[in-house]
Amino acid sequence: MGSDQSRFIRSMFVRRLLLIGGAVAVGLVALGVQAARLSIDQHADHLAEAERRLRTERWTPTTRGAILDRRGRILAQDVPAFDVMVEYDAITGDWAYTEAARRARVNHTELWTSIEPHRRDALIQPYLSETERELDAMWDAIAQSSRVPREDIDARRRSIEATVERMANAVWNHRLRERRAALNRDRQRTIEVTLQDVAQPLREQQMPHAVVSGIDERIAFEVRRIADQHPMVSLHSSASRAYPRERMTVVIDRSGFPPLLRDQLGDASESITVDGVATHIIGWMRSLQREDVLARPRINPETGTIDRGHYRPGDLVGSVGVESASEFQLRGDRGYIITQRDTREQQVTEPIPGQDVELTIDIELQARIQALLSPESGLAVVQPWHETRQGLPAPLGTPFNTSAVVLDIPTGEILSMVSMPSFNRAQLQDDPRSIFEDPVNSPWVNRAISRPYMPGSIVKPVILAAAVTEGLHRLDEPIVSGPYLFPDRPNQFRSWIYKQYGTTFNDMFGRPLYADDALCVSCNIYFYTLGMKLGPQRISEWYRRFGVGTPYDLGIGHEYPGNAGVKHSGERLYLGDAILMGIGQGPIAITPLHAADFYATLARGGQRIIPRLFRHAPPHATDLRLDPESVDVAIKGLERAVKDEWGTGRHITYPGGRRVLIFNVPGVDVVGKTGTATASPIVATETDDAGNTTTRVLRSGDHAWFVLLVGREGQAPRYAISVVVEFAGSGGRVAGPIANEIIRALVTEGYL
Repeated sequence: MGSDQSRFIRSMFVRRLLLIGGAVAVGLVALGVQAARLSIDQHADHLAEAERRLRTERWTPTTRGAILDRRGRILAQDVPAFDVMVEYDAITGDWAYTEAARRARVNHTELWTSIEPHRRDALIQPYLSETERELDAMWDAIAQSSRVPREDIDARRRSIEATVERMANAVWNHRLRERRAALNRDRQRTIEVTLQDVAQPLREQQMPHAVVSGIDERIAFEVRRIADQHPMVSLHSSASRAYPRERMTVVIDRSGFPPLLRDQLGDASESITVDGVATHIIGWMRSLQREDVLARPRINPETGTIDRGHYRPGDLVGSVGVESASEFQLRGDRGYIITQRDTREQQVTEPIPGQDVELTIDIELQARIQALLSPESGLAVVQPWHETRQGLPAPLGTPFNTSAVVLDIPTGEILSMVSMPSFNRAQLQDDPRSIFEDPVNSPWVNRAISRPYMPGSIVKPVILAAAVTEGLHRLDEPIVSGPYLFPDRPNQFRSWIYKQYGTTFNDMFGRPLYADDALCVSCNIYFYTLGMKLGPQRISEWYRRFGVGTPYDLGIGHEYPGNAGVKHSGERLYLGDAILMGIGQGPIAITPLHAADFYATLARGGQRIIPRLFRHAPPHATDLRLDPESVDVAIKGLERAVKDEWGTGRHITYPGGRRVLIFNVPGVDVVGKTGTATASPIVATETDDAGNTTTRVLRSGDHAWFVLLVGREGQAPRYAISVVVEFAGSGGRVAGPIANEIIRALVTEGYL
């Protein structure tokens, strides 16, 4: 019995021992599996994290590429400068508490270690007001030394903090999702993970940021003294964006100006300083925004590698124009220095500067034409000789808004593209409302490519070539130019000369008109007839073949593509629309660049080369297969328009009957066409306190055009020039003298 009991006790002991051993074994197996997972499956991740903690990474700045004109002159470049860098905890204000705690710990060592953490705040508070005053004084000193208002610096601090916190939240939430997925994979029970578990500080929360950028050496010297007193302040060598030809002075030769203007200003040359030269083309820089960071993050999502060109807080980004369109080309790759904490070994990767961008623009020609379009020259303000039967377009001395384009015919390169008024980048920063909230002048609009204009009579040579090429009109077939197109509709489609003077071109010539006659005197009846022959669909299609309706994609921002036959109402086109489109009215709208493109295409015999602004851009050409004789006759008509006694672009008639030739530059041949086009008035709607609404007309009238081809005397045309003057009335009176002086500018700059 005793023996049986003894065996029973031993067997129970063995079973318990085996159970305990089995439980231990299961636990060891689980630990082993976890250890294997950590050491094998997640080995790379943990090793990378360990290595990251053992090294520091410091980025070194790169240089943004320069923007150059066609002759290699610098339009935009980075210049040596310094950034005032401040540690992130000083930017957020956390430094004050951290430093106060450090001082309390140093001055109360024994008490500090003996009390509970939550009671230490009583020791910190006396020092906190002191450190907060020091921090505030530091910000005042930075503002004073850097010549930047304190409120601007505080706004910059808030912007940095908001950007970094958004980045941190995005990263932490991503880590949280990954951690939850990893821990709860193939588990019956969910392991809870909070944001606090993964909220390790980002690099951006432990590094200094630029609170003031682009200061020069003189200001940097003063800031260095602040840095000597405050370890959280440092100077970082960087670069600021400079536009050395934003403001230029040019000498204008007034010897060829209209005589009445020379009587006012004298014959001597005049120096004119123009501001905002090519601002619409070059563009400007702006501060970093969230979408920029998302568009180019630090880690390339496709390759998993670090993008050395990624955006960081404090970076500037191209906003509009070439600066924006060529952002990735201009933007360089940063260098970096990786330092191992344990060995102090450094791995240095040098920065790669951004690429330069070369434009087709000649900045000296651009500035010279801008000076001609400025109020100071006197050509682009209301003058006495601008008066017509309808009176002056505006009070004497009122500046006109204008645009001019110069196109190189053989290549399609844009030599100049001016929009006035312009503005400079200081005005953009200090008074943006004067740029973006001026309903009459709208300085922000690049009129050369972004504002729609009815073309008026400048399209008549294009319509001639289209009608003849289509086989709808013969050049040996004259057209009777009576007072109106349809005898039974005397109030529609009338001759402009009949409307003003009560006569007809048939009476003047003593016969029906041929094509070159019609272009010479700008006969509406002739081109009403061609518009009617082409019809709505064909005439719209020919405008499209000449480029209307398709953006040029110049690469500098918004472009108005043009409108060929699309009504705002959405209605279909009728024959009456085609008739109006024959003289550049009705549902047709273009830009000054379109106008220069039209005439350059005619000068090439129908070969259209799409205008371009970047020297590296390959040319794209299309042969419109125009009837060669129609082109020759069109050019002949344009020549007669500026040379014949009856030509609309030949002379200006002053009050009193005196006639003065529009074109007087020696050694060149000019052919061209005037245009006067209907324009919608600019109106302002105002509401008084009682809720009554009134509409006030701010500017009204017709737009004035002159488009021409010019070359050296006896040679083929080399340049196409288009000029539009808003609400100026007569193309010959107003736009003509400007076009003449643009030819002189081409001579001065060595192009003719």
